[in-house]
Amino acid sequence: MTDSPSVHQVSASRGRVRAAYTLMCPENLVENALPHLEGVNAMPLATPRSLPARFGEYLLEFEAGGRSTRPLGAGFENFLYVLDGQGLVSADGVSHTLEPGGYAYFPEGVEFGIETPGATRVLWVKRRYEPVDGVAAPESVVGHVDDVVHHPDDTIGGTYAPLLPLDERYDMAMNFMRFDVGSRFKMVEVHHQEHGLYMLEGEGVYYLGDDHVEVSAGDFVYMAPYCPQSFYATGSARPSYLLYKDINRDGF
Repeated sequence: MTDSPSVHQVSASRGRVRAAYTLMCPENLVENALPHLEGVNAMPLATPRSLPARFGEYLLEFEAGGRSTRPLGAGFENFLYVLDGQGLVSADGVSHTLEPGGYAYFPEGVEFGIETPGATRVLWVKRRYEPVDGVAAPESVVGHVDDVVHHPDDTIGGTYAPLLPLDERYDMAMNFMRFDVGSRFKMVEVHHQEHGLYMLEGEGVYYLGDDHVEVSAGDFVYMAPYCPQSFYATGSARPSYLLYKDINRDGF
């Protein structure tokens, strides 16, 4: 009798695509290039190409000396968040040095340039602004996550820090969320906003749709509108993530 052939697992990954959400892990990401970025591996995490997303989110990996070769962001409002390294960002004739945790928001009509003296990783979120009659346009914002107020929230078992103003001029929010070890959401959220979530530290279990999904630092989760969602913090360190959501608009 001939021995049965050995079974070898070709690949293993937590990454998955579902109707209500997508999970992308570091091992799922492939190199990609975008126009006018030199020395940059630009990996799309969410775009309208295959998801119901109405925004784009990209992980930009700059080599030392990586840079934009012409102004970026035309036709969009843009948000940049430095994960590690150092980003030199310029807009409206003003330059800003962003260290890890530093961020910049530029409203539609303000283009930007970026360069990095050393290896640097940056999250870039962009969307088309939704103007409303009688509501003023938003303004540029530059800051650091350590310099904003971190609000305690018993519902999530941790704190949240809005990086952008929450007033009606802004149609997007970028929130820094940090959770106590062992904490969990006290409810399953279902809402009409969509999310782009990038895990910064730690690990946990996310309830998404009908699934329980393990997430850890470096993972990205897209959540479609009305995706049931809840989070449970696991591990020995406090998890945190950067969360995009659309706000102050009715969805039409």
